[in-house]
Amino acid sequence: MLLKRFIEFDNLKENSFILFNGDAILYDNLTKSYLFDPKSLYLDSNYEKYRIGIGIKDGKCIYAIQLKDIGTKNISNLDLDQIDLRFMLPQLSSDEFQLVSRAKQLLHWLVSNRYCSYCGNKNIFESKEEALYCSCINTYTYPTISPCIITLVTNGNKILLARNKLFPEGMFSALAGFIEAGETAEEALVREVKEEVNIEVSNIRYFASQSWPFPSQLMLGYYCECLTGNPEPDGEEIEEADWFDINNLPNIPPPTSIAGKLINSYIEDHLQL
Repeated sequence: MLLKRFIEFDNLKENSFILFNGDAILYDNLTKSYLFDPKSLYLDSNYEKYRIGIGIKDGKCIYAIQLKDIGTKNISNLDLDQIDLRFMLPQLSSDEFQLVSRAKQLLHWLVSNRYCSYCGNKNIFESKEEALYCSCINTYTYPTISPCIITLVTNGNKILLARNKLFPEGMFSALAGFIEAGETAEEALVREVKEEVNIEVSNIRYFASQSWPFPSQLMLGYYCECLTGNPEPDGEEIEEADWFDINNLPNIPPPTSIAGKLINSYIEDHLQL
C-alpha cells in the first residue's frame, strides 16, 4: 500500500471507506469486511465527521472517517456492527492491522489538532507536506507518535507476566511504559521494570516494533533477564505480577499483538534448546 495522507475526495467510485464511531469500527456482517464502497452508504454533510485519506491500495484511495454519535441504520441499509477496535485487532492479518491502525491514528491526529495551539484559528491541511498548517507562525503539525517500550522479563524456563488494573480479569501480559524525554529506550525499560515490579534487569535485547493505535503509540519490544528477586507490584498500575512457567501460562494477549509475539517467540526458541 502506498502510504499517503490527503483530505480531498478523489473519484468516489474508486474510494474505500473505513468508518469509526469513537473507538468502535463499523463492520459489514454480510461481506465480513470493514472496508466500505461509498455506493453502499448514504453519508451527507449533516453528519458531524472528520475524514482523511490514509493511502492507496489496488488503485483505490482509502479514507478513514470519524462519525459522531450515529446509529448504523442512519448511514447504510447494510447489516452493520460497531466493534471496539481492541476486540477486532486480534482477528486481523498483519497488512490489515497496519491499515486499521493507521486509520485510527490519523483520525486521532486530525481531531485533536483541528485548531492551532498558538492562535486558536482552524488549521488547514497542506497537501505538499501532508500536514496541518497555520500561517500564524508558519509551522506544520505532523502526526504525533508516542514511543513506548514493552519487555518480557525472563528467567530461564520462567517469564514475568503482570496484570494491569485496566486488563480484563485473568489477563496477564509483558511490562510496558512510555519513554520519557531525555531517555533512551533501554533506560526507559530499566526504569519501568524497577518502578512497576521492583526488579533489576540486564542483557537487554531488541525484538521488534509495532504500531499501536490507542491512541498513537509505537511499541518497541525487548527481552531482558532478571537480576534480582521476586516481583513486587507497585499497586498503582500493576495489580498482580508473578513468574510463570512457559508450559503453564495464564491468559495472554493474542499473537497479533507485540506482547503476544514476544511471549510466543520466547517459548518457541526456549523449547528448542
